[in-house]
Amino acid sequence: MGDHARAPAPGALPRAEAFAEQARLRYAEATLLMRRAHRARNEATDRREAAEAWHREVHNELRSRRREVSARTAEAAREAAALRPAGRSGLVLFGTDFCGVHDPTAIMSATLAAALTLSQARMGHVQLFDDASDGLRIVSQYGFGRDFLNFFALVRDRDTACGAALAEARTVQVRDVGQSVLFAGTKAGEVLLDAGVRAVRSIPLISNGLRLGVLSVHYSAPHEPDAAEQHLLATVASAGARRLVRPPVLPLGGEPAGDGDGAAGVAPGDQRGPQAR
Repeated sequence: MGDHARAPAPGALPRAEAFAEQARLRYAEATLLMRRAHRARNEATDRREAAEAWHREVHNELRSRRREVSARTAEAAREAAALRPAGRSGLVLFGTDFCGVHDPTAIMSATLAAALTLSQARMGHVQLFDDASDGLRIVSQYGFGRDFLNFFALVRDRDTACGAALAEARTVQVRDVGQSVLFAGTKAGEVLLDAGVRAVRSIPLISNGLRLGVLSVHYSAPHEPDAAEQHLLATVASAGARRLVRPPVLPLGGEPAGDGDGAAGVAPGDQRGPQAR
């Protein structure tokens, strides 16, 4: 007998086709999973690169900010040193060692020192209200000559920045003395200009509702303090006023009092010039 092809076993073909179909499905599933994995890997790579770029950006920004802060700090230190009048103690008013000081002249000298340290002013004075003479008398000053001190020895009216500040219980700012309506055509304006004063800021010293005196700072050029300088000066004036336990009754006589740190204190009875008009 000749060789005959072996016939497939019954049912073998359907099983083979089913197996092939399952293989195709599994291959398709594996391909899909591989594509998803590849896409997820690409997305992870993109996220990592974005995170690294963000980290570099933040790092560079922080480094730039640190340099900027460092530069500003150094500049502020230089400005503070430049603004601090030579020979003055600066911020002694806020020192713990100063808490036991109760002398009004010493307190006002420290108040003026702090005001000149924390502002752009180059001159200044503090006046306290004298009940006996019913006016403001200078108890501490920095930067002025005898003509100025004699003229402003006693201020009773409100026709000056300091007089208006006390009478109206508000800060008075004169940006330009030469152009000010307050000082136009007045002797007080002439005295200020002769003393090299071009701008004035007078802040009333008020504590417990009592008007105790006036802190005035003077500038050598027309000037309008910014918000920061205004706040610092108001803080200094408030701190100085709080240190005055009660309205001071200043003696009418006595020797000129120095403040011990370079700013000449002025004894009330030593001033005999005309009042500010």
